[in-house]
Amino acid sequence: MNDQEFHRRVRQHLNASAWNLPPGASSRLHEARQKALSRQKVAVRGLSLVGFGQMITERVLPRGKTTIAMVAVILAALGSALLGQLQHTADLEEVDSALLADDLPIDAYLDRGFDAWVQNDSPE
Repeated sequence: MNDQEFHRRVRQHLNASAWNLPPGASSRLHEARQKALSRQKVAVRGLSLVGFGQMITERVLPRGKTTIAMVAVILAALGSALLGQLQHTADLEEVDSALLADDLPIDAYLDRGFDAWVQNDSPE
């Protein structure tokens, strides 16, 4: 027996028993029920942070999948740019270390044509 079936059977038994109550008890039960319902707090539809919570539940949450997808695309683009920059830096480090490892005299570094030679000779 599932929950819905159990609830239906309990309701049937309570309704059947209610017909056998004396009229005074039935009216007192009705008054007590009305009093309890009047004191019951109304359920809030969404968060109530002075309208901010309602805005979040009505505007942001339905578009949550789109927002998450957009954030993922932006993060992927930023990550790609960062990786490209890191690769470029690593390439420059490799050229610098190769230049420093060579046994060139200091005069070679002071030569005006040396920069042009490094740029033409470096692999890309």
